Amino acid sequence: MLNAGRDLFLQDAFSVGLISSSNDAGSIGCLVWDFLPDGVDVVVDPAVIVPDTVHLSIASPEIDRPCAVVEREGSRLHLAYMR
Repeated sequence: MLNAGRDLFLQDAFSVGLISSSNDAGSIGCLVWDFLPDGVDVVVDPAVIVPDTVHLSIASPEIDRPCAVVEREGSRLHLAYMR
């Protein structure tokens, strides 16, 4: 009985996404920690330099849109959706 109730509250804690920029042919993998109405919080490899504007792709939930980096704290970034 206890295990059945416990499964009800289990959810994915994060998603995996790809960040790309117009001046680079490759993509940067990122870990998405939080989905917000205006954007997402992601973590990238600390050695990677992320430009101020990027394109973010996430399979689930389906997100494929341009973003601006509006906050940087070490390897954690807040990406705001651009229109």
